[in-house]
Amino acid sequence: MADDGLLTGYEKEDAELWLWDDLPELHMEVGYRINRLLHFERSKYQEISVAETAAFGRMLVLDGVPQVTEKDGYIYNEMISHIGLLTHPAPQHVAMIGGGDCGPSREAVKYPGIKQIDVVEIDPRVTTVSRMWFNPNQTLEDDPRITISHEDGALWIQKQQERIDVLLVDRSDPYGPAAVLYSRAFYKHIYTSLSYDGVAVFQSGSPFFDMKGLKRTRERLRALFPIVRTYLTTIPSFPGGIWSFTVASKRHDPLTASFDKLPLETRYINASIAKASFELPENIRAALR
Repeated sequence: MADDGLLTGYEKEDAELWLWDDLPELHMEVGYRINRLLHFERSKYQEISVAETAAFGRMLVLDGVPQVTEKDGYIYNEMISHIGLLTHPAPQHVAMIGGGDCGPSREAVKYPGIKQIDVVEIDPRVTTVSRMWFNPNQTLEDDPRITISHEDGALWIQKQQERIDVLLVDRSDPYGPAAVLYSRAFYKHIYTSLSYDGVAVFQSGSPFFDMKGLKRTRERLRALFPIVRTYLTTIPSFPGGIWSFTVASKRHDPLTASFDKLPLETRYINASIAKASFELPENIRAALR
């Protein structure tokens, strides 16, 4: 185990260990008290740690930034996955960029009609560490539909031409290597990778702290797709708690999707929540207009 002083974001305060998520663009920090540091390593791409937090249980941390937690990670995974999987009436080929913890793929395997699930994660150590600390069962390993590719998603998507029915883009914040996943060129590659009636879902950030980023995402998608819809959910461990996702579709409108076909094995989302998530507060509606 590395010395605590070498870990990005971790600080000793008296006898307590804290993880501070520094958000300079928001002029704030978010602190999480750490009970134990369970795992630490430096991969080819980043610093990877797993911490047992006082409030959210185990937390996956990349370069000092929280990614997913034991207590509320299922909310994020269900909300980024099922909306798109049900917007398309009969998806057969599903792909995910990012999501090395394989959370979205665990939701996709609940649909028997899906024939192929591609998971593209640039860092193989994220997948290994996530399986070790978050997903010890063999569900994913035993499902022949899943293929995990450890390569750059921005390059991988350029090789896909009208193949994908539903694409889930589980991207990190728009800084550093992930910045390309917010570019106009990337959105164009997304469009050409989708089948004639394909659907894509993007993590699109906090509508409270980063409305500018959400508006930019929608603007760039609306230049390509005839249908673009934003929906919200509440994720307690995320800054501000309220988070947005944006659907871009070539043909199918999520507002008319059959959410009653939702699988029974969910912990957060149900048909009513899926429909209501598109009902935006007036301040957000006004800002997006």
